Amino acid sequence: MATEILVNDGGAPARIIPFTAGSTITAGYALQMGADAEVDTIAGADNVMPIGVAFTDATSGNIASVITGKGIVLNMYCSGTIGRGDNVATLADGNLGPASASSVAVGTYIDGSGAHSGAATLQKVLWG
Repeated sequence: MATEILVNDGGAPARIIPFTAGSTITAGYALQMGADAEVDTIAGADNVMPIGVAFTDATSGNIASVITGKGIVLNMYCSGTIGRGDNVATLADGNLGPASASSVAVGTYIDGSGAHSGAATLQKVLWG
């Protein structure tokens, strides 16, 4: 069974767009556009503005379905200590984590369990 990434678009203007994967991609991670016009998981730098979220797993050279839009609820990989209602930003390891004052927040942590602490797991995020 596939990982459920799109929880609810709530009628928001969300789109699923095909891009070519520049590397192996796992559903639930924020993606960036490479200079080669292919999408990759964000890695090596934090506070990157993603183009969207991987809807499905993909391997390099194949089609990656990417969710774009604002106001949609997604299951995304989050790590670190995040409380419900906290803004989240991209981390250097590709996960989402707590946004700092200088970060570009890409969403709000809304998981029903109330808080997340520790290793990366899929958590509910209000994207955009």
